[in-house]
Amino acid sequence: MHIQIGTKRCVINEDSSILWHQRLRHISIERIKRLVNDGVLNTLDFTDFDTCVDCVKGKQTNKSKKGAKRSSTILEIIHSDIFCPDMDVQGQKYFITFIDDYSRFMYLYMLHHKSEELEAFKVFKAEVEKQCGKQIKIVRTGRGGEYYGRYTEDGQEHSPFAKFLQDNGIVAQYTMPCSPDQNGVTERRNRTLMDTVRSILSSSKLPKFLWVEALKMVVYILN
Repeated sequence: MHIQIGTKRCVINEDSSILWHQRLRHISIERIKRLVNDGVLNTLDFTDFDTCVDCVKGKQTNKSKKGAKRSSTILEIIHSDIFCPDMDVQGQKYFITFIDDYSRFMYLYMLHHKSEELEAFKVFKAEVEKQCGKQIKIVRTGRGGEYYGRYTEDGQEHSPFAKFLQDNGIVAQYTMPCSPDQNGVTERRNRTLMDTVRSILSSSKLPKFLWVEALKMVVYILN
């Protein structure tokens, strides 16, 4: 007896916008349209772009607030924040971002402990100042102890990070307590990073311990 076995083929529409949305790790439709307009991608069919379930799972919408005035040159203002995603994994628990206010280019460093933020900043400072031929003027952060320091009976005790800024002539700008929106650049960017990472892990069924690799990929794409 002869049995004919057929094989099914999956036909992929390479012009599908939702396909490229998934390939580019769930970036917004506006970013995809920008890539098309810039000639990076061919003309795409946006009629199939519907609500992405994985994006809904990974993202939450917060009311946006008006930000501060943009700087006029690179390295004039650097935004920084430390984030601890709840990924229930061992090893590097934190990441710190440094974002140039003018270009919005972002640097990412993984940390085992929050106390490592000064060493990460020293590496960042040496690289960008050497490559750009300019010096960092202002660093804008929250009032976390690792950035700001703490108060004792004798007054404020500056953190090593704050002392380093002072010793190097860099102005430290801090947000007011309970006002993270004042440092909205890093707040929005870190939220975007982790929303996208969660969407990637959800859609690809990858294990959580790969969140660091997914995070680095998202930073690369956004830059």
